Amino acid sequence: MIAALLLLADAPPRLAVPAAVFADAQVALPSARLVWPAGTRLRVEAGEGELVVRADRPLPADAIDAFRDAAGEAIGDLRWNDDSLVLRAAPGRDMRWRQSGVTVTVAFAPPPVVAAPVTAGVDEAAIAGIEADAAAGYPGRARRGALALRRRYPDDRRVARLVADTQAADGDVRGAARGYRALDARDRSARRAIAAAPGTASLGVVARDGSDMAQAEFGARIDAAVDDRIAVGGGLRHIASKVVGARSAGASVVDASVTARLAETVRVQLLASAALDDAVTGGGARLVAGSADAQFRATLTAHMPDYSTPAQVLAGGYLSRALIGVTYRLTPGVVVQADGGVQRYGLAGDGGASDTIVASAGADYLIRRQFPALGLTYRYEAEYVQRMLRRADGVPVIPLASRENHTLQGFASLPTGAVQWTALAGWTVDRLGGDGPTASLGLAAPIGIGWRVEASGGITSIARAGFSGRQLFARAALTRSLGDAP
Repeated sequence: MIAALLLLADAPPRLAVPAAVFADAQVALPSARLVWPAGTRLRVEAGEGELVVRADRPLPADAIDAFRDAAGEAIGDLRWNDDSLVLRAAPGRDMRWRQSGVTVTVAFAPPPVVAAPVTAGVDEAAIAGIEADAAAGYPGRARRGALALRRRYPDDRRVARLVADTQAADGDVRGAARGYRALDARDRSARRAIAAAPGTASLGVVARDGSDMAQAEFGARIDAAVDDRIAVGGGLRHIASKVVGARSAGASVVDASVTARLAETVRVQLLASAALDDAVTGGGARLVAGSADAQFRATLTAHMPDYSTPAQVLAGGYLSRALIGVTYRLTPGVVVQADGGVQRYGLAGDGGASDTIVASAGADYLIRRQFPALGLTYRYEAEYVQRMLRRADGVPVIPLASRENHTLQGFASLPTGAVQWTALAGWTVDRLGGDGPTASLGLAAPIGIGWRVEASGGITSIARAGFSGRQLFARAALTRSLGDAP
């Protein structure tokens, strides 16, 4: 989807080949080959020290592996997606290449003595590299590359469009909207970003039914931009709960937030919440630094209204936590994540009753990129009880049990028109408890320019505080952009 977004630039890139490139020269040195499937249409473009190949079919993974084995240390940089490949030679080497049908043969040699190349127009190889970065799941690197390119070509409309597209892919909707407006862009992706820039209003519901408790949460929220760096938000939630063997209970919570963008990819959010029924109030802060491909996050909250456990549902409760986490994309097909911290559960009007250490980690492996996208995902989610305050009769004030869930799932994602479907299925093992299936089906779909609907549901065997064993769950959200698109 990111690749499709970035390819909305005004015109297809064409490369002016400098004299230093040996296009179609005889390759006499030991060589390495890139072989596409039969019938693939190739367009080979070259720049100083770079080779760009565009294709209408993906390059098989075994062809990439064979090329790497043959070229070895001569490769300086190699990136690819389903329709393009960018190759750079290692320092001190030059490339000679030849195309024959669906085969591109490359040899690496010491750089020849040639006249200084004459560049013409925009650096097309740089554009192809930025597109490849974004398509491979590196929105931060793609954005930095686009901004650097804009400094070289400040008046080029294609570069300006590329900057806006990479800002949108990196989550900077307001920055992207400014770029689209300056270009007077009227395509659907640009209009959606422009409409979302002033803020959004949303309605949502989350329901979960387990063996110990059933719970449904209904919420409404508005987030609005104050300026290019500050946004404010507020919402109202109502949580309806039914504890097995006890009465039903309900609670309403008001939330507020202020988000400040300190740098291009650094955001700080101040949080505050108040329970209208239990007089529980709390606040905190959240820091997010980096893009989706390399991100650090930290959260510190105190006394936030919480109804995770049956005891908190019946008496009113709160949760305090301190967490840190990182996400990092190791390769275009592998993303890893790890989070950890401490939590304190308490009841309204009382001090902390139970302390735990929480940890989560995971890895996503993309096997196939599209039609449909296929992959594997592993998740580790654990909570280890460190302390439980007990009443005079020895019963814990907030009973908790340690849990350590290990979940392995396969996933598939496929667009049908404007609707993106995602399905996951696998098995969960709780090392300190039982095991069982975990599966879900979800969809996300834009409606026109300013609306978006998301929904998912399924079964999970991931034990959580207040929910042990298998649970059924469902989520739905409707979002409306607050701006007017051209």
